Amino acid sequence: MLLIARAPVRISFGGGGTDLPAYYNQFGGMVVSTAINRYVYTFISRGASSALQIISSDFRAFYRHEAGQSFATDGELGLTKAVLREFGALEGLDIFVASQIPPGTGLGGSGAVAVSMITALAAWQGRSLSKIEIAEMACDISINKLKLPSGKQDEFGATMGGLNHIVFTQNNTTVTPVNPPPGAIETFQRRLMLFYTGKSRDSGKILSDQSKASREQNPATLERMHKIKALGHDILAALSEGRLDDFAELLHQSWVQKRGVNTDISNNQIDLAYDTARREGALGGKITGAGGGGFMMLYCHEEHQARVTQAMQALGLARMDFQFDFDGAAVMLNQSEIQYT
Repeated sequence: MLLIARAPVRISFGGGGTDLPAYYNQFGGMVVSTAINRYVYTFISRGASSALQIISSDFRAFYRHEAGQSFATDGELGLTKAVLREFGALEGLDIFVASQIPPGTGLGGSGAVAVSMITALAAWQGRSLSKIEIAEMACDISINKLKLPSGKQDEFGATMGGLNHIVFTQNNTTVTPVNPPPGAIETFQRRLMLFYTGKSRDSGKILSDQSKASREQNPATLERMHKIKALGHDILAALSEGRLDDFAELLHQSWVQKRGVNTDISNNQIDLAYDTARREGALGGKITGAGGGGFMMLYCHEEHQARVTQAMQALGLARMDFQFDFDGAAVMLNQSEIQYT
């Protein structure tokens, strides 16, 4: 028996950070983001014994769980073990988790891990979960069970797929597709570029500091967060109306606000790369995720992309091609019997 599920990672365009509970529980949050065709895969097959075994290729980690043993979520693979604990009755399975992106690179990989695993395990057990239920379960595990300083946009982006406007309140989360004019989506995709800085980072400290500042209503931080949310609404309007160059300028303004929230969000390498990209023709951009490393996203007209790419490569950044994903979390293969010859 073999089952394969996958969930896409995401890039966020506006409102990032307002999806943290410390912010949206007080003020309401929103993001505009899209899923992309880089995935976290979960493979489930029958094992050779009654033990549950899980392997993560990204963290080069292995975990074995004996039948009847309680699930402890400390140490390595805490998130994967927390997801397994939610399902139970998993004796005798081998689970393999693998991602198409490096961990800690700001594309929502941890959220996609949880969503991919939940999608796979629910299908394996024959449980019918809606996409909203999958996203909410993944958020509950991360925020409430593990007490991680994380928001909700990664899990909802990975589950739903597509280009979306996601609104967060204390009571619920709503997802509305963004529908630009005909042809604008294709142009938008062509003009977006991703460059890997070569450095991963632990977003925990950045997000913890940001959450603390929101809870304690630090005036300087809140002012920037409110501006980021307002710019997120402007970004939504620009995309909805197909004003792509206006989007680029708003993206730039949002990045200026974001890197002022916390000194760890940017650094000299990131600032140099971003300034160089703008000088070579990119109209706007940002570091994906919480910041500090990972991928740099740029908006750039087609005629300038070769020059921007060359300049980024000269600084040690590597370009990663991608497209939008409109499927979201999905089971790719579910075979109850596999015949070996």
